[in-house]
Amino acid sequence: MRSKHLVQFYETDLMGIVHHSNYLRFFEEARVHWAHKHGFIDYQKPESARHFAVLETRVLHKKPAYFGDQLEIDIQAKNEGVKVIFQYRLLRNNEIVALGETVHVALDKNLKPIRLEKKLMDLLENTQWKEIWL
Repeated sequence: MRSKHLVQFYETDLMGIVHHSNYLRFFEEARVHWAHKHGFIDYQKPESARHFAVLETRVLHKKPAYFGDQLEIDIQAKNEGVKVIFQYRLLRNNEIVALGETVHVALDKNLKPIRLEKKLMDLLENTQWKEIWL
């Protein structure tokens, strides 16, 4: 699945380069878009969002992104037990700008780890990784 992001001025540093902290935000946007597309989040009902704790993040910066760049973010997901692993490929004109990965665990309302719901497990088990990006 692919999401798009137009780099805004406030996401850059004094050199007009995207600040490294924003890459995780771009990945989160793509992850929320993925969850919405698959029926796990309703934008009109914020309470519909699942509770997922972030256990790990990784970003490999390959090239800088700049103010005004039209970025595309490819995302893929899989599960390993109770963990959900997302990988991201951030592109500008089909050229890799950054690669990323986030690892999550589902939580209940008391922030206790829980099993993934069947609908999500089925989706993840029936979705194959295209390739390993990171």
